[in-house]
Amino acid sequence: MTHTRTSPATSAPTPTTPPAAPTPAASSVPARAVRGPAPYLVPALLAVGLTMYGPLLAVTALSLFDFNLTTQTPRWVGADNYREVFASPETGTALRNTVAYMATILPLSVLAPGLAAIAVWRFGGRLTGFYRTVFFLPVLIPPAVGAVMWQWIFNPVLGIADAPLELLGLGPVSWLTQPVSAFVAVTIVAGWKVFGLSFILFTAGLTAIDANVMAAARLDRAGEWQLLRHIVVPLLRPVTTVVVFATVVFVGPWTFGVIDVLTQGGPAGATSNVYYLLYQLGFGYVDGGPASALSVLITVGFGAVVAAQMRLSGRRAGR
Repeated sequence: MTHTRTSPATSAPTPTTPPAAPTPAASSVPARAVRGPAPYLVPALLAVGLTMYGPLLAVTALSLFDFNLTTQTPRWVGADNYREVFASPETGTALRNTVAYMATILPLSVLAPGLAAIAVWRFGGRLTGFYRTVFFLPVLIPPAVGAVMWQWIFNPVLGIADAPLELLGLGPVSWLTQPVSAFVAVTIVAGWKVFGLSFILFTAGLTAIDANVMAAARLDRAGEWQLLRHIVVPLLRPVTTVVVFATVVFVGPWTFGVIDVLTQGGPAGATSNVYYLLYQLGFGYVDGGPASALSVLITVGFGAVVAAQMRLSGRRAGR
């Protein structure tokens, strides 16, 4: 029996083909790339335009017409409404009172709460939380409720505002019926409301001061006055700028509710301001033309004040 020997195949090894390079996956970004954040800002810009600039343009157009808010058909008068507003003595009185409110409320919204915040920060101890609550409490009281409470305090018969004056022999004061005392009363009530908000802002600024800076200054034998003058006050400058800015811009709205409850702008316009005069023209006399013209002038005037303050703040920050 013959066995046939088969030799193993001596074929050359088959060369292996290297794996193909992976083709990049198709990009999921659409062909039209997103053009920055502009498309996402459109809804917000439309909302701002409809709720802010739309009414402003409408009021500007209405200021060129003479119309009554009840029955009168609008009649084109051009700039006559502006001339009427400028010529009115009530406008001059309200403008002077507005500036006077700024000057008298600034110490109550900047100096007094700043000093109170520093005192509580340095010497409050365990009662710090209690003091902060007490000082901030007026902010939580609705303006109308607070004004009614102060109306009782200034009552010449039942009120307690005259008690300290009687101890000094100055006698009772008719707070809300005399021009000077009525203006002082409105300033006190508005300042009382603003004090708490400014106090909290200054408190937040003080808590942001690095304790290591204070400790290093004390190691250099700096006294309390030097710490206050050279460290605390400079570091509180941004907060002070914000408080001054808010006081100048919002002093009219802050005093409006107080005026409406306590004095209604009297006696003889001694406590009115431009915002309350606007309210009287629009809803008291229902004279839409001058009211619209005055609202445009208020917007332009306070816009100029805001621009000046921002420019001044920018110059100080650049130094």
